[in-house]
Amino acid sequence: MTNFHDPKVEQDDALAFVKLLHVMGGLYIWEYFTSIWFEWQIITGRRRSRWTIWLYSGCRLAALLAMILVFVGFDAAHPLDCKVWLISVYFFAYLAFVFASALIVLRIVAIWERNLIVITIALSAWLVNIAFYVRSMARADAVWDPAANTCLILHTERSIEPVTITLVEDFILLALMLSGLRRYGEAGMFGLWRFLYYQGLFWLALVTVAEIPPTVFILLDLNDGLNLMFQVPELIMMAVGASRIYRCLADYTCMSEFNWNDEKSWAVTGGIMSDVVPTTIRFEETINSSQRPLGDLEMSHTETETHTIERTRSKNSNKPENCTFTEFDSPV
Repeated sequence: MTNFHDPKVEQDDALAFVKLLHVMGGLYIWEYFTSIWFEWQIITGRRRSRWTIWLYSGCRLAALLAMILVFVGFDAAHPLDCKVWLISVYFFAYLAFVFASALIVLRIVAIWERNLIVITIALSAWLVNIAFYVRSMARADAVWDPAANTCLILHTERSIEPVTITLVEDFILLALMLSGLRRYGEAGMFGLWRFLYYQGLFWLALVTVAEIPPTVFILLDLNDGLNLMFQVPELIMMAVGASRIYRCLADYTCMSEFNWNDEKSWAVTGGIMSDVVPTTIRFEETINSSQRPLGDLEMSHTETETHTIERTRSKNSNKPENCTFTEFDSPV
């Protein structure tokens, strides 16, 4: 049986951990800059902004800063204050988790139509998680290892608390979200409801894949390298998953809640515009309180709204250049 506390085994595991975090960090940097178009559309006014964009951008940016700091600590050429470095890494990593969870909490609040009991449960789980993050930062410790010329993280087994609590919190939030969607029975299996339901299943799979391995390895406490091995992949997977879910829902609410009725030529061949065509688009939207799972409008009747917007479609584009026509106030 392998002795995981053998110095040679510990050294190999630590080296594998450093290599893995560099790979995951590189993948996340690529993901960040290839999807920055979403923020750019909001900055340039091509997409309607909502206040939740700050949670979305905060999650992405916090994860990016955490990875940059990780690179600084493990690739430093000169000694540095490793304890301050580790606290900084924890701060931005935990901030990314907090923002990602906040997006799920807001979705739960909207799905349950501001049910006070559900809000209390969701917020309590979220705040308890934050409390354990703060405790973890207060207990963080690291020293400079002159032999390895890098920072050495001490007492890695202490990560058991935030990692486990994060797993429990996410499963609680998932249970609330999926049960909220299932309340509507067969009506919840169509349109936006179905989209949200499958997003919830995706998040459940992501939590299982991303958060269970680090929890298991910390519970086993084999050595420091294995204790830390899957924490960076967990951060990257959760940040990427949360941001992609946000973008997908934003695009869905822009594209699927209306019927197109083009008043001018809609020169489409195979679903792609053949030219730059200034287009006036008129659509009608039937609004019903039961059809607004993410809405802030409390309506007891059905009303029909007709909107007219000016649009310009670009060549080789099969989606709107902006999304200013979504009328309901959703969490995203």
